[in-house]
Amino acid sequence: MDKLPILLMILAISGCTTWPTSGENPYTPPDKDQWLELEHHDFELQLLATRGAKLCLPGQYQQLENLYSKARQEAKAGFSDDADITLLEYQTQFGKIQRQMDWLEYHTLCLDPRYSEIELRDRFLLLMRIDNQFAFNRAKLLPDYQQALRRAASILKRQNHWHLQLTGHTDTIGTRESNNQLGMKRADAVRRYLIEQGVDANQITTFSAGEELSVEDPRSRTQRLSNRKVDAKVLVEHHTRSIHRVYSLQDWHAVRESL
Repeated sequence: MDKLPILLMILAISGCTTWPTSGENPYTPPDKDQWLELEHHDFELQLLATRGAKLCLPGQYQQLENLYSKARQEAKAGFSDDADITLLEYQTQFGKIQRQMDWLEYHTLCLDPRYSEIELRDRFLLLMRIDNQFAFNRAKLLPDYQQALRRAASILKRQNHWHLQLTGHTDTIGTRESNNQLGMKRADAVRRYLIEQGVDANQITTFSAGEELSVEDPRSRTQRLSNRKVDAKVLVEHHTRSIHRVYSLQDWHAVRESL
């Protein structure tokens, strides 16, 4: 009988040695790719809010936010499998709310499409103007630029009445001919990446300015870097948009479940 207390004491001591020390994270660190996906979904939520989802679909938007928060907490704790399941629920709800927003935008007065479009275009152009787009004499997109273009594509592919003009630029190092070619390669690289993200190829036109518009001080490395870029211009074709027809609130309830 005297051995039992001793045995319990040994088990208690051995159990304590496996407990994480102060400051140690007992969970698996978040999956990097999953975390990047969550950052993109956070941007999607911002876009929905810009379009007016909080005002016109408050319940559905709150449900989407809750799913996002749940997935983020699971990923942060290292429960990647649980986060994947929640993200599937999120994506289903996101697709549903997108269809509902499209219907509301073109058939009701709940949204103000003129206001939301201006704000979306401003957001889009800010993403397209990110710094550090290309390395010297290269047409490969740098990682931060790729991330910005992925977000820009989320806006552009929902605005099929926009036409995007891309113009590639270079610094003044090298010949005029080689810089014209490099400028076009950079514009084409951006176009290909946007198409890979789901943008319609017919929405994008590419040009090259080469070194023609470069203004730089040969002693300034930062200024030269800023000339290695692709400029974006958005042309909006309003006549291609769907006819704006106003339905009553009763009509919306009748079609909501079918969207």
